[in-house]
Amino acid sequence: MTETVSATPQGASPDQAEAREILESDSGLVLQQVAQPGVGAAIWRRSLSSGFAEWIEGIPLDQMPALRALVDFRAVENCIHAACDLSGLPAGTMRDLLASDIGALALMLAQIMRNPLMHLRFEAVTTDACRKFHVDQMPARLLCTYRGPGTQFGLQDESGQVVPAGEMRTGEAAILRGGLWPGMEVTTLLHRSPPIAGTGGVRLFLALDPAAEPAAEARRLH
Repeated sequence: MTETVSATPQGASPDQAEAREILESDSGLVLQQVAQPGVGAAIWRRSLSSGFAEWIEGIPLDQMPALRALVDFRAVENCIHAACDLSGLPAGTMRDLLASDIGALALMLAQIMRNPLMHLRFEAVTTDACRKFHVDQMPARLLCTYRGPGTQFGLQDESGQVVPAGEMRTGEAAILRGGLWPGMEVTTLLHRSPPIAGTGGVRLFLALDPAAEPAAEARRLH
């Protein structure tokens, strides 16, 4: 069925190569393949352990951590613990697993993008923010939804309508190319957050964005 939700216009001229394919694997090594020609996203098709998933689902909304920060990947795990302390989420084995998993994803992104500095966003989502299909205007983004439905993908057809192109499941991680990905290829794979407003659903969402110019970002903080 054709998706009729509006999309940010994307497209390549006839002489430009497109990055629109999705690579997926049950191995985290697939994330490195986002740099391959024609690839718009690489998805690590993993699943959360039953005990960890049950713990995540049981976190009260008012105890869900909320964090937005510019950090070195080596500080990510401690930053997550600090955010959990502030939200009142009790310490324990499951919280340790959450923080270490996010730290590991940050390490993978830093290695792939060859950039230690990144913007971290980790928070509960209850609205339809980012419900329109689009391409992020940045080099790349790592996404993981620890609770709730995952990111949806789409491609524009010749009429400009968006055709569904797959989705991520809870706990899966992906690196998506953005509109500022280096090179000559144009990113035409679109994505959006799944609409959940009015459903009572909650997403616990992680986004990691490599800082475009580490030196400039550091100067901006002083």
